Amino acid sequence: MSLSIMHRRVMLVVSAHIIATVCRIAQGFVSPVILPAATSPGSRASGASQSSPLYLKVERYGYENDEVSDEDLFEELANKNIPRGTETFDGCDSAKEPSPSLKPEEIVPLIMRALQNNNKPEKDAGLTTAWEFSTDTTKWVFKHNITEFIESCHETAELFPTSFYGVSMNGRSWKLETELNRVGGDDGWIATQVMKTMSSDGRMRRWQWELRKNKRPPCIGCWRVENIASSDRNGNFEDEDFA
Repeated sequence: MSLSIMHRRVMLVVSAHIIATVCRIAQGFVSPVILPAATSPGSRASGASQSSPLYLKVERYGYENDEVSDEDLFEELANKNIPRGTETFDGCDSAKEPSPSLKPEEIVPLIMRALQNNNKPEKDAGLTTAWEFSTDTTKWVFKHNITEFIESCHETAELFPTSFYGVSMNGRSWKLETELNRVGGDDGWIATQVMKTMSSDGRMRRWQWELRKNKRPPCIGCWRVENIASSDRNGNFEDEDFA
């Protein structure tokens, strides 16, 4: 088989994978951790139709007026799931970038503490940490522009308290609900973990983190964040096959 034919086939496979991923995001199945939608404050108020993943998720999960409060739902779910020590937002881990010495179990707490203490020891230090721990998928979306990424995160956090950046930077509390699940055992290079949060206005969400271990330079053996999937207001994921 000629190299040109092989190249075309590889490109077709990659294109199909990208299209499938975009479709899942648009349907609200996946919420990439470092992919807040770039929106303007006036766009939602104008009533214009929004097609971004962020607006789809808000319409489906964020603003229902039900009789049951999110605090009640949070307490009910807490009693149903395996308890794990509640993590608060005090203090900040010293690591600011990936390292082969960091275990996958350390990644989620490290990033959450960094984001809650976003401006320590300097402005947007927490978001810089989140950027450093993100995979190339996120950096490609923002064209490797960390300034654009940081501005988008702040806008998302201010507009939507139950968004990932809303709860991580301004939320009341968070809890690691499950142990880290390392796919394929100790040698696996994909890991998942579920976290539960309470937003600043008392609404509960659950989040499934997906971590991936670098298998090639730079930083071989480093764990990074591929995406974070959000639950609905009842704590349910679209697809709970990972559980």
